[in-house]
Amino acid sequence: MKKFLEKYDLLRIIRVLGAAGLIVVLYFSIQFKANSNLKKISITIESQYKEKLINKNDILRFLNKSLNKDLEIAKIEKVDILKIEKLLDNSNFIKNADVYLDSKNQLHIKCKLRDPIVRINRQNKKDFYIDIEGNPIPVSKRATVRVPVVTGAVNRINLKNRNNKNSEYRKIWKLSKKIYEDPFLNALIEQINIDRDNTFTLIPKLGKQQIEFGDLTNIDNKLTKIKAFYKNGMTQSGWNKFNKLSVKWDGQIVGSF
Repeated sequence: MKKFLEKYDLLRIIRVLGAAGLIVVLYFSIQFKANSNLKKISITIESQYKEKLINKNDILRFLNKSLNKDLEIAKIEKVDILKIEKLLDNSNFIKNADVYLDSKNQLHIKCKLRDPIVRINRQNKKDFYIDIEGNPIPVSKRATVRVPVVTGAVNRINLKNRNNKNSEYRKIWKLSKKIYEDPFLNALIEQINIDRDNTFTLIPKLGKQQIEFGDLTNIDNKLTKIKAFYKNGMTQSGWNKFNKLSVKWDGQIVGSF
C-alpha cells in the first residue's frame, strides 16, 4: 500500500510539473508571438460594382493615419483587432468589416462597401452618393459608379435633415430605392430632376422623353404605369414619338408631343 501511495504521489508530481512546464512554454510562445511583427496584411474588398470607390491602399492609408502607426511593420501585441474593425465600420465607404489574425501572423481585413444607388449632383458643393439604406457616401477620386444622377433644385437636399422622413433627402432616397430595386426601372432611368415646385421629373436613357412624375403620392402605382408604357405602349408607338410623358395624375399616363 505504501509503495502504491509513493507511486501515486510521484505520478501526481510529474503531472504537476508537466502542467507547469506546459504553462511556461505557452507563456513564452505567447510572448514570442506578441513581440513578432505582422508578416502580411491581406485586404479583401466586396462590392456589387466593378468600379470600387476605394481600394486596398486607401484602406491601409486610412488605418495607418487613424492608428498613427505603420501596420505593415507593427508588432502583434500592438495590433488592436476590435479597434481596427470599429474604425472601418465607422468609415463612410464601408458597410461592415471583419478583421482577424491567423496563426501565421497574417492580418486579414475583409470589407463590404456601401454600394451607391443614386448620385446627387450639386453645383457649388461636392457631390455625394446615397446607398440602399439611405446613408450618404462621399465621391471618390478613385472611381465613378454609374447610377442615376439627381439634378435641378438640389440645394434643397440637406444632409443634416436626412433622418427627417419629410425632407428632400428622404424623398430622393425613397424614389431612388424604388427604382434601384426594380431591374427594369434601374436599367431605364438615367436622371432624376427636382423641379422648382418640389416635384420630380424622370429622364430615361432611351428616347428623348421626360417623364413628369409629380410628388411621391401613389409612387408604386406611378412606377408600374411607367413600366407598362415602356414595355408595351412605347414599342407600338416608337421611342421618339412623345417628347413628354406624365404620370402626375392618378389613374392615367399622358403623352404629349
